[in-house]
Amino acid sequence: MRLDSAGVFACIPRFGKFMPWPAGAVLWLIGICTAAFAAQPVEFPHNTHMKLGLACIDCHTGADIRAAAGIPSVTKCMLCHAKLARNKPEVKKLIAYADKKQEIPWQRVYGFSTNAHVKFRHAPHYRANIACATCHGDLTKATVAPRAVNFTMGTCVSCHRQRNASQDCATCHY
Repeated sequence: MRLDSAGVFACIPRFGKFMPWPAGAVLWLIGICTAAFAAQPVEFPHNTHMKLGLACIDCHTGADIRAAAGIPSVTKCMLCHAKLARNKPEVKKLIAYADKKQEIPWQRVYGFSTNAHVKFRHAPHYRANIACATCHGDLTKATVAPRAVNFTMGTCVSCHRQRNASQDCATCHY
């Protein structure tokens, strides 16, 4: 892979030909997206919540019907934590945000560079019965969600091929 004088990577096939890629698109191609290992303001224990029988969709509402999976509001968290586990250090942090009527400033773990022009939508993947763990890893063994998969165009295309999903560029790109 090389950067030419016009600031584009030119040796990766594009649309079946060796055409220039804008440098920003290559950032997505090699899996550089948003901050994957940012410290979270509250160490949310996914494994603990999943052991209690909660499914991803219970907190990440909308993943089945919208593009974004959504991050739960502090109000949603407090539906349970108004009474449960109030003495745990991380729950105390949650309660402090709730008392201030302030949303938790979560740091994104997954996302795509705006230069990649990717329009990822959770709902079609949910409807196709793609398990959340396929892209997000096994959170039954994790506390704070790490980036389990560094997505590249190849990662997505390979999955689409395996599942006979559309490989048309417009399916994922705008």
